[in-house]
Amino acid sequence: MNNWRAFRPAIWIGMLGVALLLLVTPFFFGAVLIGAAIGIVFRIETGRRRAARGLPARRRAAPGLPSRRRRGR
Repeated sequence: MNNWRAFRPAIWIGMLGVALLLLVTPFFFGAVLIGAAIGIVFRIETGRRRAARGLPARRRAAPGLPSRRRRGR
C-alpha cells in the first residue's frame, strides 16, 4: 500500500504545472494543472483507504439513469 508509483500521474501533472508556471506568462495555466494534481492525489488516497478497509470501489451511475438506491416507504 505504501508505494509511490500509485501517485505517478499526480507527480507528472504537478511537474508539468510547475513548468508552465515558470514558462508561461498567464500563471493560471500552470495553476490549473497543479490543482488537478492535488485532486488526483485525493482520489488516489480515497481509493487506497477504501481498499484498505475492504470496501468495494465507488460505482458511478451512467448519466441520466435513476439511482439504484432504495428510498424509504
